Formats: sequence, structure tokens, C-alpha cells
Amino acid sequence: MLTSPRSRARFYARWTNYQKVAAEAMLGRIHDGDDAVPTMERELAAFLGVKHAVAMPQARVGIYLTLKALTAKKKKVVLSPYTIHDVINMVICAGATPVFADIDRKTCNIDTAEVARLIDNDTGAVFVTHLHGLACDIEGVREVCRAKGVPLVEDTCQSLGASVNGQRLGTFGHSGIFSFGMAKNVNCLYGGAVTTNDDAFAAMLRDEIKDFPYQTAELLLKRAAFCLTGDIMTADVVFPLSTFWIFRFGYLNQVEALNKRWRGEDAPQIKEQIPDTYLRRMTPMQARLLLPQFAQIDRLSQIRVGYARIYDALSRIPDIITPPLREDGSHIYLNYPIQVPDRHALLRYAMQRGRDLTVQHMGNNADYACYARWHRDCPNARATGTSVLLMPCYPGYGDSEVQKNVEVIERYFATAANTMKAAA
Repeated sequence: MLTSPRSRARFYARWTNYQKVAAEAMLGRIHDGDDAVPTMERELAAFLGVKHAVAMPQARVGIYLTLKALTAKKKKVVLSPYTIHDVINMVICAGATPVFADIDRKTCNIDTAEVARLIDNDTGAVFVTHLHGLACDIEGVREVCRAKGVPLVEDTCQSLGASVNGQRLGTFGHSGIFSFGMAKNVNCLYGGAVTTNDDAFAAMLRDEIKDFPYQTAELLLKRAAFCLTGDIMTADVVFPLSTFWIFRFGYLNQVEALNKRWRGEDAPQIKEQIPDTYLRRMTPMQARLLLPQFAQIDRLSQIRVGYARIYDALSRIPDIITPPLREDGSHIYLNYPIQVPDRHALLRYAMQRGRDLTVQHMGNNADYACYARWHRDCPNARATGTSVLLMPCYPGYGDSEVQKNVEVIERYFATAANTMKAAA
């Protein structure tokens, strides 16, 4: 009998967050409270063990401001091509030149040897990403950057709370970039932060943003309404009865009008000037939403690590590339990425059998036509960009749902193996 699953994704926001947003909107307090953002910044800095945290309207604005400062003279930024395309846009908007370094297939993160090979006399920064909640070889990259005298910037947007040998990610280099967007494990609908131990740099960031207007109440309320709608559609009492079947029908029948509503970015476009709408400040309301969440980061990370322990059974299947299983805090598995030869065939099989998985929406930016002038051949990023499926890992998903995903994937590959044997 076909049964329906829990949703592939849920927002981390609690229902009380929507009550807080509604209350603050009705009271006109979204932009009130001069101490809220500084308090949040101090709490975040203390959690990470760093001197400064500076709130940003979005993580990508933090990337833009950081790289603009670091590449004032030396223009090249060495970075992974396997990321959202607006990261590349922020490098370009900062007046810098992206230099694409290939990745490690297992972690989907930048290859340290490639970083070392690509740094030259015009390199202004190395920008690493800890994708999917998996730490890159941050200690190795840090040693390369120190030896070559190049600033290291960490994109820690998907890895808040992870640590390597007791040190939190986002604190290994000159600066760390964090996101509090709606899909992150700590979120306030929209927003981010830059962290650093550099007093002058922190002061420069604060001076840059001090005259930005606050993020608009209209945008935040629209984002809250979108998240609330998503939470209702993916709730356990709604998703199994209706939403899943809509997802399933749309995917299995290639109904573009449905599928495009759930797809991520799939039409990269270059930006050479940062949009004015990006240049905003985090509101006090957003900071108040964030503050209670910091205390839950490590507990929720451990739940996801437990899911990764179950998913690791897939590492026994030769045709699957799985991430390393790390239980030391360095990998916190915001998602559990697997790489398979034909991800759409596997996804179709899983959907037909009542599992709700999703294709990773990111691709290899080094191959996109809009970035052709910076093209580099990155074969690992190219292969990864067409093979990743994301296994659900949010804390409320449940061990039994994880196990069902594993069993369906095992059956798929067992069936494929048996078919090949019969054909031989």
C-alpha cells in the first residue's frame, strides 16, 4: 500500500514566531528597539567565540561588503563554483574576479590542493563554503592562506554551529559569513551576519551600513506569510493528505506550472551592480526572533547527525557518493547530499513509492553561460552539479522516515543490479 511521507523540508521557525511577527506588526514595533540588534550581535559573537558579529540584511550583502574591502587592490577571489549563483554575483559586484577552484566530490566543498594551485600575486581573498552543513578542509585551507599571505573568508551560511577541533566554523579566517534566511537552521525570515576578530574591519562594516534604511516591513510580512503558508502545507496533518500528492503529480507528470513553484534558482543571471533593495539593515524585530534560537543550535545539530548515521548505510552502495560520517561536530548535515548517476530516475522511483526527496537546485557556476568570461574546467563540480539529491534532515523528520528513504534507495539499486545481471 502506498503511504505518504513527511515533507522533504520544513522551516525551523516555531509557530510562536508567527505570533511574534503578527504582534509586532500590529503594534508597529518592527523597527523599534535600539538595543535589539546589538544584543543579538553580542550573543552571536559569544556563541561563536569571536570578537565581532555585524548584522546584515542578507548574507550576500555581507559577502559583497567583505570582498569589496579585501579586494581593493588585489582583485582575484578563489572560490568554489558549486554554490548559489548570487554568491558569484556578489564577487563581481564587489569589483573582484571569480577564480573557480574545483571541489572534493565527497563533501561538495572546495579542494585545498586547487586553492593552493590557483593563488597568485593578484589574489585578494580565498572564499570557502561549508556546504550542506559539511565543513570543508578548513584547517588545510587556513594553512595555505597563511603561507601565501591571503585573507580567508568562510561562507558558513549552511553550517552555523559546526566546529572543527573545538573551534566554530566562521572563525578560522579573516571573516565569516552567516545567513538567517528562511531555509536555515537559525532564521529570522531574512538576514545574515559577518563575524571577525579584526576591530578595524568590524568598524568599517558598521560605518558602511549605518545609513542603510531598515528592511521594509512589507517585505518581512510577505516573507512571514510565505513561510506560514509553507509550514501549513508541510504540516503533518496536511502534507500526507494533500500537499505530497500535488508534489508527486507535478513531478511524475512534468507539470511545469507546479514544478516551478518548488524549484530553486535554475536561471542564473549575472549582476554587475548590487541592487539597491539589498542595501538594508536588519530590523530589531528580526533580532528578537533570532535571540532565543541560539541556545537550540547544538541540540538540533545532534539530531541531524543521528539522521546522518542512518543515511550512512547508503555508503555501502557502490553507485552512490555519500558525505563522510563525522560525529565530532564538524559536519552538522543541514541536508544529507547523495550523488547518483541518474538522480531523476531515482527521484521518480522514490516518488512513485511515496517518498518526498528533492534535487539540489545549485549547479556548476563555472559552466554557466553568464559567467563565460571566468570559465574554468572544474570536472568534479560539473559532475556534482548534475548528480546531487538532498535527503531530508530537519529535526522533526524522524528516524523512521530516514530509514524508509534508505530502504527505498536500497531497493532501487538492488533492482537495477538485478536487471543488469539478467541482461548479461
